[in-house]
Amino acid sequence: MKRTLILLLLVLTTLSAFCRDKKAPKPFPRSRWKEAIRMKPDSSLVAYTDTLFISFRAKDTFSYHYKDGFIYNGAYILSEDSVLDFGTARFRLWEMKTNKMMVLSDNKGIYKFVPDSSDTIKAISIPKEEKILPVTDIDQMIGHWTVYKKTSGTKGDVPDVAVQVRSAYITGPSSDGKLGYIYGGNDADNDPSWYIKGFGADQSLECDGKKARYFKVIKCQNGEMILEEDGMKYYFKQFK
Repeated sequence: MKRTLILLLLVLTTLSAFCRDKKAPKPFPRSRWKEAIRMKPDSSLVAYTDTLFISFRAKDTFSYHYKDGFIYNGAYILSEDSVLDFGTARFRLWEMKTNKMMVLSDNKGIYKFVPDSSDTIKAISIPKEEKILPVTDIDQMIGHWTVYKKTSGTKGDVPDVAVQVRSAYITGPSSDGKLGYIYGGNDADNDPSWYIKGFGADQSLECDGKKARYFKVIKCQNGEMILEEDGMKYYFKQFK
């Protein structure tokens, strides 16, 4: 009787795992897509010039950018209810026919994509020969910065969108004692979640707000800034 019970439990465990695997969303095949039609939520057509390009790569990774805009890279998540989460943007997947058409939507509209065969992506990278100089003063970092790429050590370490950094506005010393502001993924432009209260000799930004945070300044030169927190790196470009 005991042996039969053990065998039954093993069978049920195997079936449960099989069912979970069947329900788990499959990763997208490697493919490149170009926005072809943009509509409002009511399906009325919208004229646009900022065409969106999306690439799905190996191991649940992606790259996307608007025409002449920053390139966002990272790991995506496709939930069981067809929500496609890029970290910096979320869409609902309505339809995808490999090599034919893909349809996404968000609260702003509906987007239809066709396969992209053009050479539209321009690589953004740090030259190998570039010498990274130390950042010794907060004044070297003054300006508006926006994140164009994020990387993390492992997929499991990626924080929630609200915690992920979207942009930074560094002012330098001011009368209220704040050196600037850090914006999370869900923050409005007039309501940042964190402010910078100190710049340490170890080249780190001490922030306060929803919770204390510390960012290591890896680089700030040639129009690019890189901050790191708990293995997560944020790559910024400065607004012009």
